[in-house]
Amino acid sequence: MKITFTFTFMLTFFWANFSYAQQDPLYNQYQFDQVMINPAYAGIYNRFTATLIGRRQWAGIEGAPQTNSFTAHSSFLNGKLGAGILVVDDQLGVNKNFETQAYYSYNIKFNNYAKLALGLQTGIINYRYDFNQLNLDVVDDPLLTGQEDSFSKPNFGFGAVYMSSTFYIGVSAPRILNVELDDGITESTRYLNHFYLTGGVLLSPTNLFKIKLTSLIRYTPDAPISVDVTASALLAELLWVGLAVRNINTIGINTLLELSDQLRFGYSFELATNALNANNFGSHEISIGIDLDLFKGHILTRKYF
Repeated sequence: MKITFTFTFMLTFFWANFSYAQQDPLYNQYQFDQVMINPAYAGIYNRFTATLIGRRQWAGIEGAPQTNSFTAHSSFLNGKLGAGILVVDDQLGVNKNFETQAYYSYNIKFNNYAKLALGLQTGIINYRYDFNQLNLDVVDDPLLTGQEDSFSKPNFGFGAVYMSSTFYIGVSAPRILNVELDDGITESTRYLNHFYLTGGVLLSPTNLFKIKLTSLIRYTPDAPISVDVTASALLAELLWVGLAVRNINTIGINTLLELSDQLRFGYSFELATNALNANNFGSHEISIGIDLDLFKGHILTRKYF
């Protein structure tokens, strides 16, 4: 079925993708498994972890962003090394990206609670633009009719994180290379590198009630800085409930139910506070995660970050 865009969304789409180049996918529940934005998190906890996330942004608008991601990573050699994979299917209008990445990390332990993790990642991303999906009222541009553009580019990234039992701080650039394309007629930049700064602190008023404050700052050249701030409460070591704000123009709630030490389910809802609010039913994100002690030395202790 062909996609019909409103004038507003078409303008937003082309401005975002051709003026500022493609952006990394957004995540609300990064605070529960940050390996998709920082390879240093691969195996930072001494266990095997797998997470599946599905995100639908601006529900009700055809062609709005849709992201599905799968991560799996584990520690090795009693927590000294970590490795993992990332698979992402990201769609925005006529643009569809499919990405695979491999992670490697090295952990330096300072004591039983604090460690410094350094990570690298490398992989390949396929970028596909299918302009046949456009249903145009007036066909006056041959570049937007009957065209399908597909190409793949390698990329690599790095990250570091320092974590203790009560706080963490991390920095990363998961895809450091810009993606530039020259088709013999025009030159264009399809992707600009992103830099992330993350941090969080855990407060424990009582044994059955904890508060976690987290923040994520994302910088992309030639684009506004993005800032996420989240405050979450852990009730009875079972249920996380939180509020999130992104760039003042998006607010949301997030929840994570930890059914056991091995299994967790998460859901988040976001709503724009600008003019886009009237045209959609908000953004929805669900996650399923598992933690397993698969190898020698693995241990399923409580994790908060």
